[in-house]
Amino acid sequence: MNEITLPRPTVANLTAGNVVLAGYVRGQRDMTDANRFVGFKVGDQYFSKLKDLKEFFGAKNLKELEIKAGYQKLGTVTAEFQDVSAPADPYFWGAYLWKGSFRVGTSADRLTLKAA
Repeated sequence: MNEITLPRPTVANLTAGNVVLAGYVRGQRDMTDANRFVGFKVGDQYFSKLKDLKEFFGAKNLKELEIKAGYQKLGTVTAEFQDVSAPADPYFWGAYLWKGSFRVGTSADRLTLKAA
């Protein structure tokens, strides 16, 4: 798979295969590592771009997407990543859509993306 690094990544311009620094920022600590974006997931379905996911549900924004996916009881909408900062032990993780933005962990910190 071709890895593409985005100069200024946002959730809206992520495409499966992009490598970005992803995580969260808490206070002055930057908790981001190199990650390969796998795709947006809802239920058992994956979408390579947010635009495709929103079109599938007929949603115009993230809040509407969250509501429409909830009505269909397909599960949480997540942005899935594979950590590539430790090549010997990569792992998968997801940021979940909650209150109109993607969040990380039980503290619901906002997902942060930076160029790798």
